Amino acid sequence: MSKHSLSPAPLPPSKRLHALSSSTRRGDALQPFSFNDSLYDELILCIFSHLSWVDLCSVQPTNRNWARLAADNELWRKLYLRVYGRTRLRGARGFISRADGREVKPLPGRAKTDDFKDWKWMFRISSNWRKGRCTVEKIVSEPPPIPQDDLELPYQTHILLAGTLTITASSHPSSLPLVRISSLRDSEHNLVCESKHAGSCQITALAMDQSPPSSGQLRIASFLSTGEFFVFLVNHSHGKPSSPSKKLVYVPARQSNRTSPIIQAVYHHPLLITLSQAFTLSLYDLSSDTIKHTQTLSSYTSFPPSSLVLSNPTPTTYKLVLAYATPVYPAHWSVGATELIISGSSSSPSPTFSQQISDPILEPMTVQTTRTIRTLEVPPGWMDDSKLRSMREQWSRKVSCVADTQTDGKWLVLAPGNSSSSSPSSSSSYHGSTSSFPPSSSLFSGSYSSSSGVASSPSHSSTNLQLYRLSLPASSSSVSSSPPKLTFVRSLHGQIGPISALALADGRCVSLGSNGSIWVWDLEGGTGAEVAVSSELASSIGYDGHLAKGNVCFDERRIITATGGNILVRRFDI
Repeated sequence: MSKHSLSPAPLPPSKRLHALSSSTRRGDALQPFSFNDSLYDELILCIFSHLSWVDLCSVQPTNRNWARLAADNELWRKLYLRVYGRTRLRGARGFISRADGREVKPLPGRAKTDDFKDWKWMFRISSNWRKGRCTVEKIVSEPPPIPQDDLELPYQTHILLAGTLTITASSHPSSLPLVRISSLRDSEHNLVCESKHAGSCQITALAMDQSPPSSGQLRIASFLSTGEFFVFLVNHSHGKPSSPSKKLVYVPARQSNRTSPIIQAVYHHPLLITLSQAFTLSLYDLSSDTIKHTQTLSSYTSFPPSSLVLSNPTPTTYKLVLAYATPVYPAHWSVGATELIISGSSSSPSPTFSQQISDPILEPMTVQTTRTIRTLEVPPGWMDDSKLRSMREQWSRKVSCVADTQTDGKWLVLAPGNSSSSSPSSSSSYHGSTSSFPPSSSLFSGSYSSSSGVASSPSHSSTNLQLYRLSLPASSSSVSSSPPKLTFVRSLHGQIGPISALALADGRCVSLGSNGSIWVWDLEGGTGAEVAVSSELASSIGYDGHLAKGNVCFDERRIITATGGNILVRRFDI
């Protein structure tokens, strides 16, 4: 009996071969393959994967086929991750919930991210950021403000970024303060903030809704020195803003430490949090198309300059991280951070009968728990040699003046100042005379003046930024749970002159000097690049000796700075 013969195995699929052009034929004879024609695409890509980005760009002019393969998106994706790592990909996803409690503030912008990424273009932009290569353009030139002695806050220009939109507002006193919204398509709209009080007033702060965008709508909150604030609704479909509408208006019954003036605010609809110059924290519920004040908190150990970061870990819970300056004995300053967990039920517009039965009492949004950590904590009782050495090391980092503090939830940057050369307004009286605590200038000599907002130092001396890592593990009743930590990492060296403003997001820091210099810092690697050199024409003190505070804001493609009435845009997507 003969065995059944097996069927032959199928042949493997044939490899791709480049078609021979007519130039390779001479009659019926074939010319020998060239080096390019004798290799498959897969083999060429394998060879290209071992090249650096410089060599990869050098082989593109060889021929069309190599130019096509050298621009392969997967090839540049692997190259991007090898050079810059996955840490630079946080900005597109926003906040990342982790077990250790580190949540990183995303880059500004509310445009929906596409699933497809051009990795070669991302590599080029990241390379421009690292080397400080950009183009400069001037978008607004505001007239110099009229010097006035009764200003609530120093003159500055507030900046917000929302995708392709740029939102600016001058703090120049006016009877009709304006918020300008401009886009890349040269379309501009103005938001009019008309106060109920007679006379002129200032725009003291701006806040943009950080909740997920819906149907191309954007909410912007504008705050006046009178304590009033407005919430505008702007439609910006296809990157072009339409005529905005004034949605909500809040007029306080009387001026108090809670409302006058507001220096900072964060907004995640329906929760709005404001911080006044007297360092009073206020919570507002903006659901049901109304503004309801729910809670006010005060601090006697925290002082500006400060930074607020608001996230939404769960649908009913909000997490606020507040960084600020703290006094240190005998006449110095350091930095601290506080975490506030906020929860509650937002009031619904028209609850049904069944909803009223299931939820008979709607809890207002209030702070449930708080945790505070400072860089200089004096341990109680006696200390051994190791603790004493640690205390001396921490004590050496205290500063006599604070220029700015910024945090993104994971990193915290302190910009020290120098009180040897005081600013013109440092000797002025504290404007928040109704504050429940005395100003910092009266607590310690040579300390930060809350009315000036900018620390001054010699213009030709180096300013070393202090970088700290902030760890806020999830709260737990377990004994083994880790406490919050604020650990010093390194000093950032390089920038010359005093610091006017800081901006921090997604593990990247941008520092603006009073002399106009701009540095970009990669906090993960501790490297910095100078984007703009110092200019003698740029100064934070002008207008007949009156102080003009600088401001800086950035996203993944641009840096926008405002000094006095000049607003400059530096683009890295070139």
